[in-house]
Amino acid sequence: MKKFNIISLLLVSAFVLSSCGKTSDKANNKKEEIALEDKAIDKKEDKVEEVKPQNPDQAEGNVILHRSYPRNKGAKSFTRIVVATSQDKIVGLSIDQYQYENSTSDLKAVVNSDKDFGKGAVKDKKLVSKMENEKLYSAEMKKSGAKTSLGENYEAIANFVKGKTIGEVEAFLKDKTDKQIMEAVGKTDFESTPYLIKAIVDSAKDNKFISVGHAEDPENLTFKTIIGKGHGDNSFADCLVAMEGDRIVAASFDEYQYLEDGLGLSNADDEFAKGYADSKNVLGSKLENSDKYSKLMAEKAKSKVSIKDNFEAIEKFVSGKTVDEIKAAIASKKEDGTIDSITGATLKDTASYLQLIVDASSK
Repeated sequence: MKKFNIISLLLVSAFVLSSCGKTSDKANNKKEEIALEDKAIDKKEDKVEEVKPQNPDQAEGNVILHRSYPRNKGAKSFTRIVVATSQDKIVGLSIDQYQYENSTSDLKAVVNSDKDFGKGAVKDKKLVSKMENEKLYSAEMKKSGAKTSLGENYEAIANFVKGKTIGEVEAFLKDKTDKQIMEAVGKTDFESTPYLIKAIVDSAKDNKFISVGHAEDPENLTFKTIIGKGHGDNSFADCLVAMEGDRIVAASFDEYQYLEDGLGLSNADDEFAKGYADSKNVLGSKLENSDKYSKLMAEKAKSKVSIKDNFEAIEKFVSGKTVDEIKAAIASKKEDGTIDSITGATLKDTASYLQLIVDASSK
């Protein structure tokens, strides 16, 4: 049976940046911040072609990681799902949810909450990952009458979908009541279980944000996740790696930042959005806001490669490599932050994202 680490259920949370001063000042400050992400590169680098997303039906590899952010009306948290598939079968799952808590609570805030990123939250609130605080969060759940922990609920959902084809899970959901779904899953009293299983199916069918790799035995992988720093102090990153032995089969990562008038990780009228210091500065995924974010990168840093294509180039590079091989690439970083061996990646913080993958793999 495939190893499935509770760590793999961690989700990187999103965060709100507070706005200061006039709207025009905010826009200029944001552009300056983003300019640091992708330095202007010399003419020789300008010729690098953009990395296009691979079509999973044509890609070389038998494992695909699908990343998604389902929205649930009125939700107090936002959800990150990564589903691993091989052919049409679900072979792995990682779930985490993020929500705002009182700043005085014992729950650990996401990285950079004490830096610029933390300014995006309402005063006296902080953003937390439920899985990073699994023990404390589960204790609060049990005080409210829950019989199973958060980790046990997520694990029950993962065990239910693993080994089934997408079609089999869809067929099961057809005409089932929420009660019937929860009874079938078994060890769960999580009210959102039916919603999460439906979201897992949607994620497995969604090829917008994917990473492809090859495994000798796709049904016996180990999944690890980490929340850490990627670019600067005004965002944080969520990374998942699928491993076979000492090799990384595939990696999936994204970064969350408060963006003015961006696409938020929750609906604008959800309970979660009440945690924003400024309703116009929403917590967003850089992948989901790639066009908007990349346009600012191009304006300020003359970038010719989108943030999405940069992330995909890094994911493609690490597939099949060991941690030591990735460390060697980090050591080869040039003065402008780029790494020659990673075709298509032009971010000055490329090495930081590689280190994030190394840290996740080493857990």
